[in-house]
Amino acid sequence: MLTEFEVRRRIAAIRASRMSPMRKAKMLLRLSKSLNRQAGSLHQACARISQTSDRNSAAGLNRMAANTQMLLSDVKDAAYEVICLGRRNTISIT
Repeated sequence: MLTEFEVRRRIAAIRASRMSPMRKAKMLLRLSKSLNRQAGSLHQACARISQTSDRNSAAGLNRMAANTQMLLSDVKDAAYEVICLGRRNTISIT
């Protein structure tokens, strides 16, 4: 399971790398794929827990799922920024 610290550290490392913008975007989208699977697992676990009487665990899983969705959005935004900056740097004015 990826933590917020790990995800933010990976985003920073990918942004700071010397890879091409498209390669950076692919790496970020690969990270988002992992987060998407993690969010799906959390939603399934929350659905199973919500059928029991353990409301605290269900609430905790809901918070974790929401945080994962937020991180997923941040990763996708970072990929979009990398692509936009890459395009801006490759456009030449004649």
